[in-house]
Amino acid sequence: STLDRSSAASDVYKRQKYKREYLSKISYWHSPNSFIFMAGDLMKIFNKYLIKRSFFISFFIFTIFALLDLVFNFISELENLSDTYTFISALKYVFLSMPHSAMNFLEGACLLGIMISLGISHQEGNLNVLRSSGKSPIQIILISSIGPMILVFSFLLIDELAFREIHLNSQIEKSLKLNSTQEVSSNIQWVKDENSLISYTNITSDTIFNVKFVKLASNKVLYFKTASSAKISKNRIIFDDSLLFHSFNGQGNTGAFEDFLFPLVARVSFNDIENLSIGDVRKYRLLLRDNLVKEDQLFKMHLDKSFYKRIFYPFSILAIIIFFGSFIFSSLRDSTPASRIVLAVVGGFVYKVIQDFSISFFISFSYPIFIGVIAPAILLLVASSYSYKKI
Repeated sequence: STLDRSSAASDVYKRQKYKREYLSKISYWHSPNSFIFMAGDLMKIFNKYLIKRSFFISFFIFTIFALLDLVFNFISELENLSDTYTFISALKYVFLSMPHSAMNFLEGACLLGIMISLGISHQEGNLNVLRSSGKSPIQIILISSIGPMILVFSFLLIDELAFREIHLNSQIEKSLKLNSTQEVSSNIQWVKDENSLISYTNITSDTIFNVKFVKLASNKVLYFKTASSAKISKNRIIFDDSLLFHSFNGQGNTGAFEDFLFPLVARVSFNDIENLSIGDVRKYRLLLRDNLVKEDQLFKMHLDKSFYKRIFYPFSILAIIIFFGSFIFSSLRDSTPASRIVLAVVGGFVYKVIQDFSISFFISFSYPIFIGVIAPAILLLVASSYSYKKI
């Protein structure tokens, strides 16, 4: 019938259409372009895998180091407990200080993390697959280093924006609560401006604490003021509401302010330079640029040290990763992955010592500080070029 013939023709058409689609698929997957696309997708998967693995292992190690540091710091803080500095205060201090203090472990955590991740990938054979696809060892190391470098840049940015300020405020809060005579007297600093003296125990960028102001005339004390804190505003000191005034002759300025030129260097001690933000360090460097006083020049050199170490910190970590990453590509018969990791950790410590010595050497002889900061990293990259040629 007509209906049967049309149904049979429809079935034949469907079979021919299916056959054409099947043959087209076979021809596509057996074409050279399809293999190129498949290989490209496979390499993208391997690259993402290396980046994720190195990032998460580095972050995990960094977290472990930070928590261990928190435990040891908390144990040491228990010795300072008093009526005002309680157990909760000590716990709060170590928790608030932990993020900024953890910066000391970022370099080692990234190096250890990438060595472990590459060691695991090497044992799994993933690195051999990448090398067979045309990736050179230095390309594999640079791809793997993206994970740790993301961690480095992220943490540096957050530290500059928040962690550093939180750490400084927690230190001040701790010092104010440790109100024993021995603690306070050991931290008192005096600053003089013409016929005025001022003392304080702690200082932030624009606030001083436990303030005592003394006004002199003909080497005699006219009056003095005390306050819990005071603001530094250009050439003036503004006391808070806790101000107390005492005069020896019934005269004097009873107001909540005094004219006082607070020296720039007095605002920051050598030990507190690392607590400054990179913006403050840059500002102080510019203010002291044309200052020829020997003490101020020494202070500026330490500012330069802090500035360039932070600027080149990611570059320094990358140089270490590139150099010690070459050890991964040696034969598994030559050494175990554990021995390579131990060697990298010891080498990273030696690099840190050499860098500190280089910076101190350049400061001692008044050479450009940035050369002392980057010279060890450059030497490491030169040595890396030789190492990768031997692979």
